[in-house]
Amino acid sequence: MAAPRILIVSPIPSHPADQGNSARIQAFGHQLKQRGALVDFFYYGMEGLSGDQRVAMTGFWNRFHFMPSLALARPSFAECWGVDDWCPAELVDAVQKVWREGRHDAVIVNYVWMSRVLTGIDGALRILDTHDLFGDRHLISRQTGLEPRWFFTSQAEEDRGFGRADIVIGIQDEEAAAIRRRFPGEVLTVGHAMEPRFLTEELPADPPLMFGYLGSTNPWNVRSIAAMDAQLEEADLEWAIAGTILRRNPVLRSNPVRLGVLPTVDQFYRQVRCVLNPMLGGTGLKIKTVEALAYGRATIGTRDAFVGLPTRHPAHGLEGVAEMTSFMRDYRRSLALRQELLEASLGLYLDYLAKVGDEYDRLVQSAGLPRAFPNAAAKVA
Repeated sequence: MAAPRILIVSPIPSHPADQGNSARIQAFGHQLKQRGALVDFFYYGMEGLSGDQRVAMTGFWNRFHFMPSLALARPSFAECWGVDDWCPAELVDAVQKVWREGRHDAVIVNYVWMSRVLTGIDGALRILDTHDLFGDRHLISRQTGLEPRWFFTSQAEEDRGFGRADIVIGIQDEEAAAIRRRFPGEVLTVGHAMEPRFLTEELPADPPLMFGYLGSTNPWNVRSIAAMDAQLEEADLEWAIAGTILRRNPVLRSNPVRLGVLPTVDQFYRQVRCVLNPMLGGTGLKIKTVEALAYGRATIGTRDAFVGLPTRHPAHGLEGVAEMTSFMRDYRRSLALRQELLEASLGLYLDYLAKVGDEYDRLVQSAGLPRAFPNAAAKVA
């Protein structure tokens, strides 16, 4: 039997995996390749393309295709974007040409605002990986005091995007359930598979810093860190911060150790014993939470930070940053609690790893691909 051919289309590069969406796309391709597929990648370069990225993506994917992004059209609506405003007709034509030449059995498009690409596909399975929900996102942002950024549209426009797919993927169960209420076709949950780094890399068991946070410039991150900083200002708890969020030069009165924008994320996990995620609000799966667990670090976070994960420990779903600060004090005082949380964090990741393995199995079965392994959950890496 010939290996199934899959084309993944994305406005985000798969390499480097230094942000959650890139990590998601790279892991998705890896899982499909593990299950016997030949996977090509079409990158619509909304974030540019460096020479190093081209080399990395050419080496990773079976075939790599690139189209520079075009200027954005004017928004279709006064309050939000139309679902097709970021996906020009020229891109639809270019993907269709690649699909016809490659004779792909399935086309997977990332983000609902790229769903217009699927209108040019007739004769292959059409799959939409949503990453997140964007319908009425601007209204949700304003309710929490944030100015809406990036892409946001109405639920009616988002539903129009869903309707172009044969299968729609939610990144966690709550979002998949929300999509099912609005889309009559097949909806699957497919989480984020990340290699269990604590099994493949030797990290210090007793790193120099007790607590640390790693994040991007996402406005939800900026808001959450400000809230945690206000709690920690009088708490006498040392913590560190790293990542591109520091490019915003945030004013932090708790005076954390600023580790900077590190060249690789493992440099952060080598220095920090316990990872913090004070996320307040937001949607989707918090991939940085999964990453911290995958690196074998004890993790403390809010309920929003652990949405979509099979949690069992109280530290994996605290009500807010005040509760986080209280737990951090307890963690610092108690060696037994530190060991308990570490074991709970490792257990949570292994449970999630098995769950995601099953989800990828269901995806490839729905797509008509052969199972490459009798127990694929054990092969998630």
